[in-house]
Amino acid sequence: MVSQEAVLLLKQLAAEGTVPWLSPDGADALDTAVGQRAFHDSFRGTLVTPGTPLSLIRAACDALLPVYAADRGAGHVSVPVGGATARDPEALVDAARMLHAAVRRPNVLMRLPMSAPGRAALVRLLAHAIGVHASMVLTTERYGQVLDAYVQGMERALAAGVRLHDVPVVVSFPVGLLDAEVGARLTRLGAAPGHPARATAGPAMARGMFRLREQRLAGGWWRVLRADGALPPRLLWTTGGAASVSRLVGWNTAHALSPAALEEAARRGGLSGDTLLGEHDRADSALAALRRLGVSLDEAAAAVEARELGRSRQ
Repeated sequence: MVSQEAVLLLKQLAAEGTVPWLSPDGADALDTAVGQRAFHDSFRGTLVTPGTPLSLIRAACDALLPVYAADRGAGHVSVPVGGATARDPEALVDAARMLHAAVRRPNVLMRLPMSAPGRAALVRLLAHAIGVHASMVLTTERYGQVLDAYVQGMERALAAGVRLHDVPVVVSFPVGLLDAEVGARLTRLGAAPGHPARATAGPAMARGMFRLREQRLAGGWWRVLRADGALPPRLLWTTGGAASVSRLVGWNTAHALSPAALEEAARRGGLSGDTLLGEHDRADSALAALRRLGVSLDEAAAAVEARELGRSRQ
């Protein structure tokens, strides 16, 4: 049961163009959520953990189909593709196409880590009219590369006669993972537990990504794709928990939260409006401060990516 405070928070998020996704701990948690009315009423998308049964993936898709039918930019179920195939774009494409065909639901997204093979697979999957969740994007530079691949894939889809409205793309940034890695590096550099630079890397990088997307959406390439029905790629914040909800609010974004994190975010109080638009200068200052302290954000991002890709191949 979702509290009244959480319902109010969800309404506030929706008013700002931000939607909540469920981030379940595993298949059992997803199964429990799908069987509850609160899942249908509270969440507008969900992540699926590795090893989730195909029948449960389909059930989650079916539960969110009304959301998807009303708004093609929401109601998605993100299913991981990777493991041993993550280093091979051909294998990624083949695995994703097989999984997509097995699920047989229009609102399923194939989740791919955005290393070089993942970006190559993204281009090809969009051309095959398969929606993609581009995951593990940790820097604005990588996000720019993903947007380039998105444009290339959508251009191929358009040339192939695909209805662009039916090919959604979500790009996620693991805010909490980057903050944790940077925090560990600050500790090794001697920064005190309460140092003001702690927990600033994730929000600052997220604001930089939001700014980059706004710049790209103002370009000519987007006007062409939009005229043919393309939906703007949604930015999804993951692993940030309740603390990130009020700090990262903006148009066409989403937060992946557990039910407990949603309730905790609601207890923290309401929102204070958009916290992403026009915040790039402050974000740049925060990242510059971290660099002056000796933190290499590129190295931190590479460490997170290597660690997470290693886990996905286990």
